[in-house]
Amino acid sequence: MGLFGSKGKIKGNSALAIAAGCAVAFMFIATIISTVIYKKRMDEAVSLMAEAKYKQYDSYVVMISSDDSSDYWQQVYEAAKDYGKEKGVYIDLLSETVDESFSKKDLLEMAIESQCDAIFVEGDDSPETAAMLTKANKNGIAVFALGTDVNVENRISYIGANNYSMAGLYGQSLVENLIKQKSVMVLGGNGISEVEAGDFVNNLQTTLGNEELVNGPLEFDIRTIDSRDTFAIEEYIQNLFKENDLAPVVICMDGDSTSSFYQAMIDYNKVGSILLFGSDKSQTILTGIKQGVIVSTIYVDATAIGTAAAEAFLEYRDMGNVSEYISVDPQIIDGDNIAEEFQEVDSE
Repeated sequence: MGLFGSKGKIKGNSALAIAAGCAVAFMFIATIISTVIYKKRMDEAVSLMAEAKYKQYDSYVVMISSDDSSDYWQQVYEAAKDYGKEKGVYIDLLSETVDESFSKKDLLEMAIESQCDAIFVEGDDSPETAAMLTKANKNGIAVFALGTDVNVENRISYIGANNYSMAGLYGQSLVENLIKQKSVMVLGGNGISEVEAGDFVNNLQTTLGNEELVNGPLEFDIRTIDSRDTFAIEEYIQNLFKENDLAPVVICMDGDSTSSFYQAMIDYNKVGSILLFGSDKSQTILTGIKQGVIVSTIYVDATAIGTAAAEAFLEYRDMGNVSEYISVDPQIIDGDNIAEEFQEVDSE
């Protein structure tokens, strides 16, 4: 019996070894196949991009943002493309050129492989983006940061709003609307980092330094949502209302958090008890201002960003240099000019 038992054990161990070996082999083969498919997709995408370099254009520029399908970045792209077309520059919104969905890192890699003349990119603070932009520089590709800046060593120029000017507009709106409120929650979603939010508050405190506020100085509570997912922003804001973790004054630093907070104020019957100051420009936000739920919103015109970016590239291409910082003036919409904004929307 012992002999047969021993043989049975050997056979069992052999079967386990064979199964484990097969599993490892399968994973290895699957990894190779996935790598080959990925490489093929990348090569096909780069090939499509190469075909986009039409002979009638002198330069080829790739544009990449965090959400190319959003209304804002579509407007930036259209403005840049139209201006560039008149000057012999083909500007390509890369995600619309390729047939499949790729990450921002992958799109940057494709842009570099295409040997484009420049990259227009919405900046972020991720190590992956920084590494890709460093690689672009080493390959002689000029990088222009749009909307959100990157490390100055990784770009030729930044095109966007002057943060101090934006803080000044928020400060103006706060002074005009505060009564006795003292606590202010600053809410940053859509990829806004704690550093950006902190810089914003510092600039805001500076602009309010000479103002006589009833309960000044104001106390700021900075909250950031570490996600670009709109649902994550909605969930975070819903929890703020459920837990009554709120302040009498709220400044939202991006469009998604502004829209979500506006809707939550209605859902939780907080209209009139919170002063909401928003960011960005959308139909929802305009409606919120018209209803008096949102006090005001600060935004940077997308068309101005796109045109300024195309102009910056042309200046760099033709002159060999361009300003490292190109400021686009922010604008404010509030009760005084909301009617005009709706007239513009209706006429479009």
